Amino acid sequence: MISIKKYLDARDRLPGPVVDSYRTLLGAMGESSSQACPQLGLDLQASLLQLQAHLVAEMTPGDFTASGTAAEKELRLWGSRTAEYYKQQAAEVRELMMVLARTVDSVGERDQRYAGQFSALSTHLRSIADLDDLAKVRASLLQGVDELKDCVEQMTKDSEESLTLLRTELGASRSRLEETERMAAVDPLTGIANRRRIDQALEEFSARGRPFCIMMFDLNSFKQVNDQLGHLAGDDLLRQFAAELRLVVRSADLAGRWGGDEFIAVLDCGLGHAESLMGRIRDWVFGEYTIRTGPDAFKVKVCASIGLALWKLGDDVAETINRADAAMYKDKKASKRDDQCRLVTSLGPGRRCGDAETSAATPAGLPALKS
Repeated sequence: MISIKKYLDARDRLPGPVVDSYRTLLGAMGESSSQACPQLGLDLQASLLQLQAHLVAEMTPGDFTASGTAAEKELRLWGSRTAEYYKQQAAEVRELMMVLARTVDSVGERDQRYAGQFSALSTHLRSIADLDDLAKVRASLLQGVDELKDCVEQMTKDSEESLTLLRTELGASRSRLEETERMAAVDPLTGIANRRRIDQALEEFSARGRPFCIMMFDLNSFKQVNDQLGHLAGDDLLRQFAAELRLVVRSADLAGRWGGDEFIAVLDCGLGHAESLMGRIRDWVFGEYTIRTGPDAFKVKVCASIGLALWKLGDDVAETINRADAAMYKDKKASKRDDQCRLVTSLGPGRRCGDAETSAATPAGLPALKS
């Protein structure tokens, strides 16, 4: 380790093979995490892929160390969240098993109680055989019938109460499990579908055999929002963009977060309608957003690169995603010639978009965001 440190300190740039190996390692860790815990691993994979995307062919030892520190932080956070997730899952299963165990115990106790009552009734009926007086026999039989009727009515009542209790407890447990499953399909930051849910939707859409479209989005200049305004501002922007995107797509479609600052929409339509929807997204989803960082607020003009691809029967879903991804990056290269995504104003403490006398100047130290 000492010799490696001396080697790193002695060079201004790390050789390309070292960076490539580190990039491969990040990708393998992300893939392994998504396999170990799909509900949480996909977010870690997206974070590691984002770190991977920022690696350059040759980088300084300082940048390399910073990237490693960021990766370690993501891994530790994922580890703690995964442990808590499985702890909660185990608790749900234990509670469900306890409900069943209590029900079994209740049935057992009830059966033992009624076994005693039936035994007493059986003894009483046997004693009737020893009676000579017909009136006494009749009275004893009537008493036995009444006891039997009361016992059966009580058994019916207890059974109904036990079933009602069981239904209530099982219903509550099922609701909690369904809520857990629903949350496992939602991106925790933006509230829209996560990558796991998108993968499920792609399988469902392709299984129907009807053509559908995949639309990919990558926010331009998002890294500059994080660098200039902070990660909390970036998170706020992602949430707002996701909310607007969800409003534009139809109920038959599904919008989700693919990872990092990339979004995806699975559209139940052909290419013509999808292209029309793309125009509405440019008109209604792209534009100025108000980003808040503590007491300060900023207006940021936002756009995204878009890629669209059509899936039809016989196509491979993964290949269709790759085509949409390639189209998105082609659009990103073209958009770099435009100055569309930038910080357009600082609203200042307590100010809101639309307030009078808002300065349109970019604050010192915060250069305009460019695509």
